[in-house]
Amino acid sequence: MARKFCIAVFTSLVIVVMVTSADGCSCAGGSSPCQEYGRVSAVFVGTPIAVRTVPRPANTDSDEYWAPRTFTFSVETSFLGLAATEAEVSTGLGGGDCGYDFTLGRRYVVYAYKSAKSGKLVTSICTRTNPFEKASEDVEFLRSLRSRQPGVNISGEVRRMRRSVDGNPISTGPLPDFTLIIEGENDRREIRTDTDGRFSLTGLSPGKFKIKLQLPDELTTYKAEQEITVADRGCATVNYSVVDNGRLSGRVMDPNGQPAAGVLLVLMDKDHSDPTTNWGKLVNADKEGQFSFSALPSGQYLLAVNLNRFPQPNDPTNAYPRTYYPGVTDASKAEVITLGIGENLSDFNFRLPTRREPSTITGKVVWNDGTPVMNAGISFREVTYHDPGINNGIQADDQGYFTINAFIGQTFVIEARSNRPYDGNPRHFVPMERVEPLRVVVSNPTEVVKIVITRLR
Repeated sequence: MARKFCIAVFTSLVIVVMVTSADGCSCAGGSSPCQEYGRVSAVFVGTPIAVRTVPRPANTDSDEYWAPRTFTFSVETSFLGLAATEAEVSTGLGGGDCGYDFTLGRRYVVYAYKSAKSGKLVTSICTRTNPFEKASEDVEFLRSLRSRQPGVNISGEVRRMRRSVDGNPISTGPLPDFTLIIEGENDRREIRTDTDGRFSLTGLSPGKFKIKLQLPDELTTYKAEQEITVADRGCATVNYSVVDNGRLSGRVMDPNGQPAAGVLLVLMDKDHSDPTTNWGKLVNADKEGQFSFSALPSGQYLLAVNLNRFPQPNDPTNAYPRTYYPGVTDASKAEVITLGIGENLSDFNFRLPTRREPSTITGKVVWNDGTPVMNAGISFREVTYHDPGINNGIQADDQGYFTINAFIGQTFVIEARSNRPYDGNPRHFVPMERVEPLRVVVSNPTEVVKIVITRLR
């Protein structure tokens, strides 16, 4: 079954998600009835008999933002978390918020989480909530609960992963004989993975658990310690992807030996270091100029400052030119860093060249008859290193003037457009104006430019 992408703000145990657009969502992975039952707050069979919708507030942290619809259910059978014959369950409107579109009068199997903020029950399309006639597997499991032994089951697997050149993980096999510590409110168990990298514990008391995978320094995982809550007679699956923990650390300084605080450092594969086509691992130096990378696979790397695809135009660290370790601006002269499996390299002192002097690009947008273009939209991007980059936008004032902060040595492409509205006539759906992009090489403390927009109709 296709999964949709959504935000689950209601509980820390809902599938890890992130919004990508206003009209699409995806849930990471699926779950069995036993797993879903084990981690939700309420499970019941019921029929929605009423619905109310509140205006979506501006506060994105509120329950009402992600779940503005609340359905009142007549509860037929409660399997977990409910004692009343009616229940209210909130959800989104659908699309990007992953709301579940219940039909009044239709029978459902509902899995709901309790909001950490308000205590309300909430659900989404990322749960196993389904119409009753489509939930036969769930109904069979729920009806078997009375005959199941008390306690919970926690299982999972530990696998070794490596990252390909494009950054995607590739499994290289199980990790046998690794220790996990599982601590509950009344239990503490230690277990080792079998030859297939799997582990399983049964008969644990229900409640909250901490599961910690013990790893040597040479290996790491995204989250070695995980916390879960499992209901009685439910189960949970906790999996780990383990990667090499190569580490690289050091300090980046200005020409005077002072910390270059906040600069963005990029570590990239030596043979795939073109920022126009490949991604690197990025970190910002702290206020002392110190930096560190971790979870690195073995390989050969180049370390650079300001080798990022999407620079922020007003970042003061843009004053430093693109620089490669140990302090050269020519990539062919960069020192290659060789990192072994799980190796920890430290004391990489990186000295930057002299900061570029600040400059200001002051411009005016005019029509071809010389009159100013009021509130023109300005789009600009840095192309100093011929990267495709991204466009940044600002707006000119009512006299057509605009200002862009820059540094001497940078190169920009600047474009402008008027804000004349489209009149709605399909016969007029042709270009209204023409303007040539302006290329500006910043070489003075102040650069003055003019952009001319030609009216075509």
